[in-house]
Amino acid sequence: MDFEKIYAKLPDSIKYNNYILDFFLKIPKKLQNLNKKSNQLNSQNQLLDLLFTSCDIKIKGNLRNVQLLYIELLRFVDNVCKKHDIDYWLEGGTLIGAVRHGGFIPWDDDIDLSIMRKDYEKLIKVLPEEISKYEYFKENCGLSLLIENQKNYFEGFRSVYDVDDENGFLDDNKFSFLQIAWLKPYVKIDLFPKDYLLEEKLESFKKDYVSTKYKFNQDVKNGKKVFWNEFNVVKKELGLVNTKTKYFADSIDVLQLTSDLIYETDKIFPLKTIKFEGYEFKCPKDIKHTLEVQFGKNFMHIPNVIENHSLVPFIEHQFSSFEEMDKSFSKSISYLKEINDNFDFE
Repeated sequence: MDFEKIYAKLPDSIKYNNYILDFFLKIPKKLQNLNKKSNQLNSQNQLLDLLFTSCDIKIKGNLRNVQLLYIELLRFVDNVCKKHDIDYWLEGGTLIGAVRHGGFIPWDDDIDLSIMRKDYEKLIKVLPEEISKYEYFKENCGLSLLIENQKNYFEGFRSVYDVDDENGFLDDNKFSFLQIAWLKPYVKIDLFPKDYLLEEKLESFKKDYVSTKYKFNQDVKNGKKVFWNEFNVVKKELGLVNTKTKYFADSIDVLQLTSDLIYETDKIFPLKTIKFEGYEFKCPKDIKHTLEVQFGKNFMHIPNVIENHSLVPFIEHQFSSFEEMDKSFSKSISYLKEINDNFDFE
């Protein structure tokens, strides 16, 4: 922007006003400084992008312990799904990590999975049965599917939110989809249900999805609606169905702020596998399509703004000492690994 030309066009009555002069003399320099800082940030981001996408960065300490515990919890879910012929796939940042890093994004501290409605309902039935085979697992496991008034659908199981949370870390993250957690040290896997979408509803879905879903979840949360009574009614309004169609989308019982993402069914299925932290897990047939729908064409690069991850500090507050925490990580990881290595598929 040429401020000299703009200044020259000002009427003489204000051109020599001290405030006007001060503004036009200082603003170009301020903009120059901003551009310089922006260039510095871009340069730093490009360097980080190069490091994280080109180098084999090894994570250590508590974050790595979190990731190792997550892997064993994921392996258990995967084993249950294999045993019962259930399809799921790596989602979001977990899938990016598999593609870009062969495992976790270096700073990541969660795992997300997607699953179609039919398999989702099957997993809701068999997962508590499989967990209940291991007494210590059930004692230390959280299993949740929140319905009206945030009541847990699973009777006889602790909720994934049944932990000391004095700082409110989990308060704003209570949702109506299936979640499984190891409660101490705390790690939690989200399973996002997907529904097929009628082709004639594509445009109205994009327009109405976010507001309809938000209202439904708020009404269920506050007890204004009974989850199972209203769920299929709201789904039908949006054009979400259980029978296979050309497209599918996030359902109404996933994250409230999820946008209206629509996927092509034949780009996702049949699923294939991808290596994640040394193990094979299911992923979409066309990974590029999936990640471009979610993150855009630059998904292989580090974003300028990285989502805040604060699970490690939350876990540290669960223990009175680092020594106690380290022992708990070691015991929990070893216990779940033993189950997974000797999983009963019969």
